[in-house]
Amino acid sequence: MGVSTFIDDTEEKAIKRAKKYFEEYIKMFGPLRFVRGQARAWVVGPPERVTERLMELPEQYPGLEEVNVGTSVMSTEHSAILEQLDLFGKEVMPKFNSQTRYQTPIGCL
Repeated sequence: MGVSTFIDDTEEKAIKRAKKYFEEYIKMFGPLRFVRGQARAWVVGPPERVTERLMELPEQYPGLEEVNVGTSVMSTEHSAILEQLDLFGKEVMPKFNSQTRYQTPIGCL
């Protein structure tokens, strides 16, 4: 399963900032019909919300073994990609440790 994330202080800020990237994604992949069901493949908000949503995935999809987490899509500026990778690495990844039931739950691109 693949999930795109965008982290900011609030869900509203994250949506506002990620909207332009999502729109470009829709422009490219919508006509190719790759967008159906993609709305839940975006997790945006504060780090706590992103972590919570990622933790819910195995419960919602029994048998799920791997989740590919991306912090960017087409047209995302290099600076935004680096910012998002930094936030994800510092604020979300530490929540997935040996104390959780996930061995290696997320691949971060």
